[in-house]
Amino acid sequence: MADTKDSNGDDADPLMNLGVTDASGISKNGVWMIRLPNKLAAVWNDAPVGTVLGELVFTKGGKVNGKTIKPNLSVDCEESLVTSNSLPLHYSMEAMTKKVPNLYPFVRNDDGSIALTGSVTRSANLQASRDDPRYRQLSKNRLLDTSVNNNRFVKPVEATELSVRKSLAKNQGFGSAVMAFGLRQKDDLPSHEQDSRKRKYEDTPTRSVVFELFSLQPYWTVKQLKEESGKPEKELRATLNDIGDYHRSGEHKNMWALKEEYRLGSEEK
Repeated sequence: MADTKDSNGDDADPLMNLGVTDASGISKNGVWMIRLPNKLAAVWNDAPVGTVLGELVFTKGGKVNGKTIKPNLSVDCEESLVTSNSLPLHYSMEAMTKKVPNLYPFVRNDDGSIALTGSVTRSANLQASRDDPRYRQLSKNRLLDTSVNNNRFVKPVEATELSVRKSLAKNQGFGSAVMAFGLRQKDDLPSHEQDSRKRKYEDTPTRSVVFELFSLQPYWTVKQLKEESGKPEKELRATLNDIGDYHRSGEHKNMWALKEEYRLGSEEK
């Protein structure tokens, strides 16, 4: 039994080291932060101690018969865990980043002190593989539930149209798809309508114009904002540096989004 008396023989405060931080682990351990789907995280969290959750698979990249295979990290879940919950078996790591904010995992000890166990060096998202039959069935069931239980209109996509879209978006991320959609919308507008929209913003402060455009869609490139508003690029960049966040990697690479403190206000508008 641990001694709970201090040097004077009085009962020691169990939280005597509250707020004391041991940062020695930061320089020793580099860790990865992987974001899991909510349902998978709940299943893993509820599993008994010692349960095998799955296998981490490293796929070596290279060329086979002229076909390029990209290096890949994936997770194959233990089938007995996910079967009863109708979850996919196979997951891949997406949006992996090398540059992350200063994040440190920690544990809180019984005496109230905190020990930093390492430093996050990479982050990624664990996403269900689209080739997983269970994922396709889950997506189909979700679509059917939506169309049956809601008043929203769901339009199925023809197989030929889907194949064309896949070929066009083969090497594009989600950010590129958003940008392409915006360009198509812009091309559909008559030239006189585009000019009238630019004239609309002539006497409006650049900051107000940027807020209004971000209320229409959450991600913009500087080029898109310039074409839509008619404002000088120098003014737009100065405003974006003040109220926006620039995405250097991930789904919305090379695009701007409002900072969180401004995002809520823009959405309310």
